[in-house]
Parts: sequence; C-alpha cells; structure tokens
Amino acid sequence: MFCGRRAASLCGLFIWALVSLVLAGCATNRLIDSSVRSFTTATAGLPLEPPFSFGFERLPSQQADAQAQDRLEDIALPVLAQKGLVPDALAPRFTLELSMAVDVINQSGPFHAYWGFGTIGSGLWSQPGSMGLEPTRYRYSVHLLLRDAANKTVVFESTATHEGPWSDRAAVLPAVLLAAVQDFPQGSDKARRVLIDLSPGGMQARP
Repeated sequence: MFCGRRAASLCGLFIWALVSLVLAGCATNRLIDSSVRSFTTATAGLPLEPPFSFGFERLPSQQADAQAQDRLEDIALPVLAQKGLVPDALAPRFTLELSMAVDVINQSGPFHAYWGFGTIGSGLWSQPGSMGLEPTRYRYSVHLLLRDAANKTVVFESTATHEGPWSDRAAVLPAVLLAAVQDFPQGSDKARRVLIDLSPGGMQARP
C-alpha cells in the first residue's frame, strides 16, 4: 500500500514537471483566444470618428489603490494607441473607465485564489488544501467604457475574457485588452472569438 502511494506521488510529480516543460517550450509563441462582446451608440448617420483623445476615469475602488491602477494604465496605453486612442490630459474628447482582473483557479483540488488588478485592488487569498494533478488555470477579464467627456454618454463598451495556463499577467493582459478593442469604433454586440498572436516580437490580431 505504501509503495503504491509513493508511486502515485512520484507519478504526480513527473506529470507536473512534464507540464512545466511543455509550457516553457510554448512560451515563445502563443495564441491567446478571447471571448469578446462590444457595443457602440454610433450609427451610420452619426459614426464614431477620430480624434479619439481620452482621459482615464477611475472608480472609487481604483482611486483607493492608485499604484495598481497606474500599472494597469501603463500596460493599457500602448494597446489603446494601436486603435487610435491617445491620452490627452488637457482637453480629452472622451473619458475611459478600464478594469482588469485575473482569477487563479485550480480545477482538481480545493485550492482557490483570486488576484484583482485595477478592479478591487491587488491581493491574494487562498484556502490551503491538497493540489491535484491538473495544472492551475487563469481567467483574464477586461472591461472598458468610453464616454463622451462633455455629456458622459457611453459611446463604446467592450468586455473580453480569456482562460488558459499562462500566469505571466504582464504579457497576457495586453493581449486580452487588444482583443477587447478589436471592434472599436464600430462595435459588435454578438459574442465572438478573437485570436491574438503573442510572440517576443509583439502581438497581432488574426483576421
């Protein structure tokens, strides 16, 4: 009985090592697939056109953890620039409310954790328990609201979610955000799958 348990334990360690090696080998080129829904108030007669200058608008919870929100916005700026959204501290045409979060999920054991980034601050809580043989998965979510700075009317809204094995948030979050703004400024209220190629040279949306 003891030998059987020991063999099972060694087998579990071997599987974890094998998974780690596979993930490390795939780290150079990855495909980040996100489920996206976006909405716009623009119409054919009144399209949403550039310039798309904006200023970040922070929720009270984001103001309470300003350093975390600063990091989030620093990550977001290069991605937003790809769609023509550029910051303007003096006279922005729009305001942008942006939140990102990451759920850390172990699928086969009682261990669960949550890490919030820019939504409810940053932190990690956990309930100790035995780890299973399946690798931990991460659920990334991005939500943004673009409002007319003059009248506070929402002109564009988008949500994107991605679930996968990747824990490097600084790389994956921008890819999920890029997926969220792929339909900007037209919008697409039907849920669709957006693929982002992520490589050391940068990231690019697939047609």
